[in-house]
Order: sequence, then C-alpha cells, then structure tokens
Amino acid sequence: MVAGSAAGLRFTLDLPSRTEPRHFKVRPVAEGEGGATDELISHAPGVTRHRPPATSTAATTLRLGAFDDLRVLRALLDLHLGAPSADCAFVELFVVEPRYRNAGLGTAMFTELARRLKDAGARRIQLEVDHDNPNAARFWKRLGFAETGTGARLQLEKRL
Repeated sequence: MVAGSAAGLRFTLDLPSRTEPRHFKVRPVAEGEGGATDELISHAPGVTRHRPPATSTAATTLRLGAFDDLRVLRALLDLHLGAPSADCAFVELFVVEPRYRNAGLGTAMFTELARRLKDAGARRIQLEVDHDNPNAARFWKRLGFAETGTGARLQLEKRL
C-alpha cells in the first residue's frame, strides 16, 4: 500500500525569509547524485543511519532530497516505505545542511511528506534517535512524535 506510492513523492517548498528567496524542490535523489549526498552527510558528524526493526517483503527504500534553485542538495531523507509493516514508513536517515537548520526546511519537508504518506495510506511513521542526540529528539517530538520505547536508541512514532 504505502510502498507503491514512492513515485508521487515530488513537491516544492517555499520558506519565508527576509534576506533571500528560499524555494526548494523535493524529489527522489538520482543514482548519479551520490557525491552530493556524501558531501551533505559529511556536514553532520555523528549522524547515524538506523534500520527498521523488521521489514515486509513489499517494503521499498526511497531517498528524497531537497534541492535549492541552484540545484544544490540541502536536505536528505532516506525512508523505508512499508516497513516495519505495510501501513508504516520508517525514517532511516534525515540530514539538513547546517546552514538551513532552524530555518524551517526540515520541518516543512517532513510535514509535507507526512501529509503525502497519509494520503497514500500510511498510518504511522517510526524512527530511532541515538540517546546522545537530544537535538534530534527535540526536533521529532516537536513534529508530534511520541516515545514508544527505549533501549540502545530512543524509539519514536507518529500516528497519521
């Protein structure tokens, strides 16, 4: 159900700014753009990729990027659609370029993505955050995620 909806995940974001226009296109990242993703991830030391606790055979992985008007990658999200269950999506990785943190890009990107996932039949989104990353935990909780468990990592979920 959710896994088959990856093709429709393209949208634009316009963020308010007094100093510069902030227009972003969010779309799947192409195979040849791996260097840009590596560069963005290098600006986020300590960011950890998390795998879903289980996946269904119908699960698919999607890599979405937010590109500015110069086609520079400013945010990256790796998502498992249909994992750990058919009605769920699991955030494996979410990185926003430091310059765009606290500017609304991550919030706007994820809010629109959650709306589109809900329209595609998702009922919840899950993720894990390392205990030594309180900023990430605050970000996700501000977006409506609640703790569902702890262990090696903090487990969070948002019902759609």
